[in-house]
This record gives sequence, C-alpha cells and structure tokens, in this order.
Amino acid sequence: MRVARVVSFVLIGIVASAVRSQAQMAAPVGADSSKFFAAFDVAATFGHQSSGAFSGEVGMGFARTFAVSIEVGQMKNVGTQELDNKAQSIATSVGATASSRYRVNFFDVAARYMPEMGWKAKTYVMAGFGVAKVFAETDLAVNGTTVPPESLGVQFGNDLNGSLNKPMFVLGGGAMYPINNTIFVDGSYRYGRIFPDTAEIENDHGINTNRLQIGIGVKF
Repeated sequence: MRVARVVSFVLIGIVASAVRSQAQMAAPVGADSSKFFAAFDVAATFGHQSSGAFSGEVGMGFARTFAVSIEVGQMKNVGTQELDNKAQSIATSVGATASSRYRVNFFDVAARYMPEMGWKAKTYVMAGFGVAKVFAETDLAVNGTTVPPESLGVQFGNDLNGSLNKPMFVLGGGAMYPINNTIFVDGSYRYGRIFPDTAEIENDHGINTNRLQIGIGVKF
C-alpha cells in the first residue's frame, strides 16, 4: 500500500502539471511529429491482494489521435478470495494454514485513442487483448513453519500450484507528459480481466487486476 500511495502522489502531480499547461498553453498542440514511442513502467497492484508490477511497452501512432501498442510485463501477486478459500479449505483438513497467490506474466496488444484536449500532456484511453501466464503458488505452514505439502499427504493440482495460459482483456487510460521533445512521463491506470479456463480447472474463476502505474518513455 505504501507503493500505491507513492504512485498515486506522482499521478496527481502529473495531472496538476497538465492542468497548468492547459492554462499556460506553453506549446502548440500537434507540434510533436514523433510516430513511435517506448516506455518502462512500474506499478502498484491492488484489489484482494496488493503488490507490485513492472512492464515495458512500445507503440506507433496513426493520424495524430490513434495509436497501437504492445505491452509485456509481470504482476507479482493478484490473488483472489476464491483462491484463498480453496487453499485454506485443504490446509484446515490437515491442521495447517495456507498462503496463496497468483503471479502473472502478461502480453497484450492494445488500441489507443488520444483526443485533442488542448493540454501539453497527451491523454489517452486504451483497450486491448492478450495472454496471461498465470502461476498459482500455495504454501502450507504448521505452527508458523512452512512445510512441503507432501509431508502432510497433500498433492496440489494446477488450481493451487501450477501454471496456465489464459486470455486477458485490458482497459485503461492515462496521460503522457513531455519532459522535452524526446522524453516523457506516463501516468496511467490499467484494468485487466483474466478469463477462467474451465476446460483445465473445474469451476475456475476469472481474475480481476488493477494497476496504478508510472513510467518513463521516449518518442522517436
């Protein structure tokens, strides 16, 4: 949560700077002729679990107000209540406690719409689809000491300890604030929906992810 507060403060600063730029009109809209961009982002993830994430993305603009981007990254912990309940149910049956989480590597391709707002910052909304490799990880502990599941007669399936590729939908928005003609700061929010795979896991549930992120990028 400390990471989330830091990222939030930075995003607020970017929005405030954009508002000042709108009032000052320091640079003419449309003066930037850069077609490509690339950025590296760090994020706070939040929801049922809070953790961190990082990602990199590259993109190409079309007709001043549209762009496509490719993003790859990792979210450290996007565990769900369903995962916790399932893990704890097994742990209770053998006199243990459980700690469970999802770690996600992801890839997505998105379309961006960047309306002309008259601000120095380039605001955008985006939506896309991709693939998430979801790693389920569960630990069992007895009297506060982590023990191998096998020592308690437990054999986890893919739902609690394994990995699966699942489709993912991404939706978000943000603002790219220029530091100079080449470098920009990008503050954004990204929602991701990882769809269930009931063919591999019975009664599988989808995973909702939230990222509040800040990045540094270049235009070329």
